[in-house]
Amino acid sequence: MIRTDHENYIKTGVEFVDGKFNVSTVVTHTKSDWSVTTLKEVPPFIWMKVVRRLDALEIFYSLDDKNYVMVRNAPLKDNAPVKVGLMAACPDGNGFEAKFEHFSVKHLPDQRRLEWLKEHQ
Repeated sequence: MIRTDHENYIKTGVEFVDGKFNVSTVVTHTKSDWSVTTLKEVPPFIWMKVVRRLDALEIFYSLDDKNYVMVRNAPLKDNAPVKVGLMAACPDGNGFEAKFEHFSVKHLPDQRRLEWLKEHQ
């Protein structure tokens, strides 16, 4: 999940809905929209990559950590700090096991961001 506040956030990952395994993204700017990409079968692993580019997030998934497919380009307020974290939820049923591995946040070598980081340490 990437969020600027409780009314502006983007969450992405995998969801099992109506018997289908989906790569899913919810974009919320006061109101939410939901986009899904249904996968043909349930993979043993899935990798997610989110890249912030000024006023947008590019969201990708991969089934092998080599070939990434963009599933969404979503707006995000430019030049504003965000909170980033992991989440899992089970609104229906008896729950599930979620395992997150190799989570990291990296700053891209964007000159404007590097200058901002220096000023806000």
